[in-house]
Amino acid sequence: MHVSLDSALGRQRRLNSVGESVLQIAPNAAAAYSLRSLTGGDPRVVRVRRDTDGGAGDNDEQDFTASEVSSGALAAFVGSGNDGFVETWYDQSGNSKDATQATANLQPKIVNAGSLLTDGIDFDGTSQAGLITGSFSLTQAFTTFSVSHTDDASATLGIWSTAASATANLNTASFFRNDDGFAVNAGTTLTTAGTIDYVADRTYLQTNVVNGGSSSVFVDGATGATGNAGSTNPSGILILGYFRSTSYFNLDGAIKELIIYDSDQTSNRAALETNIAAANGVTLS
Repeated sequence: MHVSLDSALGRQRRLNSVGESVLQIAPNAAAAYSLRSLTGGDPRVVRVRRDTDGGAGDNDEQDFTASEVSSGALAAFVGSGNDGFVETWYDQSGNSKDATQATANLQPKIVNAGSLLTDGIDFDGTSQAGLITGSFSLTQAFTTFSVSHTDDASATLGIWSTAASATANLNTASFFRNDDGFAVNAGTTLTTAGTIDYVADRTYLQTNVVNGGSSSVFVDGATGATGNAGSTNPSGILILGYFRSTSYFNLDGAIKELIIYDSDQTSNRAALETNIAAANGVTLS
């Protein structure tokens, strides 16, 4: 059997990535969010507010590392029967792009009735329940990897966006979503290249390589869309969980991971997708 050099190198890169973290495989991310460690250490990943319905410890907040999330310490802090909400999702890239939401009724949920949500940080789809960074900008080419869960596959589901402010219209900023519209820049929609059937109650790994006329979207490792994403460079602030156009489009679902590179990560895509899919229970196509 003949194996091309590209194929062999791709296989070797995947083998070399076993045991490596995302940011060891491909360092220098612009921003990186997850409830697991992306660094290989035990970073602080999230700050949680507990809602005890007026009981003891109501609205107390606490930071948690990746190991404290997986060990059950976060759920224990929130307490049996209580809900927990994300005040800050910490950036693991080292660039201090922490995503926060100070307004309690706009915070996405991470614990429901005492149990850690398995699909990720849940955005309810009805309020501007986004997590927001300070200044943020990218220049093409750039690459994003997101793992998100759809509750309502028929909606326009914003994973992340950039805008001048949390209340400003997108104008020429960028937004990404996990439905089959594949919109990347305001007013720009890529052409579907394969059969991508977005359905409710499913988790998707979506990769976006944005480089003007040679942009591509991959869903669960397979090509989903290609075309011209336009020349806009995202700038302003970074918003997770909704985007603002003429109205708000909220994510009715959950985000498990979002990793953004201000570079073309095509050479690392297979290794990164293998790592991300394995960690999040996604089957690659």
